[in-house]
Amino acid sequence: METLNLVSRFFDAIRKDPCINTTHISIYMALVYYGKDQPAASTIHVYSQQIIDICKISSRSTYYRCMHDLHAFGYLQYMPVFKRNKPSQVLLLERHNNSTESILSTI
Repeated sequence: METLNLVSRFFDAIRKDPCINTTHISIYMALVYYGKDQPAASTIHVYSQQIIDICKISSRSTYYRCMHDLHAFGYLQYMPVFKRNKPSQVLLLERHNNSTESILSTI
């Protein structure tokens, strides 16, 4: 049920954000999906190819652009790792009137 609340808060936050498109939403939902199986209150460890595959993104540059956008807009903290054998780290954030806080512990 907490995952549903997380998704609901994300959609509330993006409702009036013209910068967010369907690819951003797809990536965020994939991160929620992978985050639900990882320990609470920690970062999500995920390989870019996992997200690219599940989101049906055809270009790696689209993935990196959207991840950068989500980071810049305050929806997540993205710590990329450009080594094939190490996953990148993502921390989901909740926006509160121009401030953010971690919401991963609610997954």
